[in-house]
Amino acid sequence: MKDFQKGILDNDMVISAENIQKMGEVIALTCIKTVMFRSGKDLHYLYKGLLRNMNRLKDDCSPFSNAYDIAQEAMLFLCQHIGEKLGDNYTTKYGKVVTIKSACYRCADNYLQKQYTRHLTNTVSLDERITADPETILDDKQKNDYTAFDGLISKMHLTAVEYETLSILMAGFTMLQIGKILNVNRTTIWRRQNSIRRKYLQITNLF
Repeated sequence: MKDFQKGILDNDMVISAENIQKMGEVIALTCIKTVMFRSGKDLHYLYKGLLRNMNRLKDDCSPFSNAYDIAQEAMLFLCQHIGEKLGDNYTTKYGKVVTIKSACYRCADNYLQKQYTRHLTNTVSLDERITADPETILDDKQKNDYTAFDGLISKMHLTAVEYETLSILMAGFTMLQIGKILNVNRTTIWRRQNSIRRKYLQITNLF
């Protein structure tokens, strides 16, 4: 029962045939959302397509969207590490040691860039850039370095349920969708979100 209390992307989560699909989907969705926010490239069609795929009914035989290729790329990477934990060490071809989770994020991110974003121009208007909230979590040198996210989250000392909620929030699900996934009401999700925000503000000296 212990594993079921953990977030799907918890570092202690063991990669298995039963959870590899959800892991790949959440990682792919997070990558798409991250690239949209940081680069301004119009990937909403990928984002919405993957959300539809993740929420489809079991008897839905319609084709998957192109975005699901990104999730499958993440799943294929994770398949090489079945039986290991997401937080276990992985050595890149350049000799850098990262976690399996971070390497999987990088794999999905590279696939997204190669297949969909390499030739796209910036699509965010000047007005949108002026009114957009400044990005404060990572500086320019840390962009797309998912190990920085791991370090930040580690300092927050989240509970298992808070980490699970944050993982799904980062993937772009609404509070109603998160409630259905975790089988809890929206008030519970709201309380967890506020707790996560307080812990974030504490470690960034803003609270």
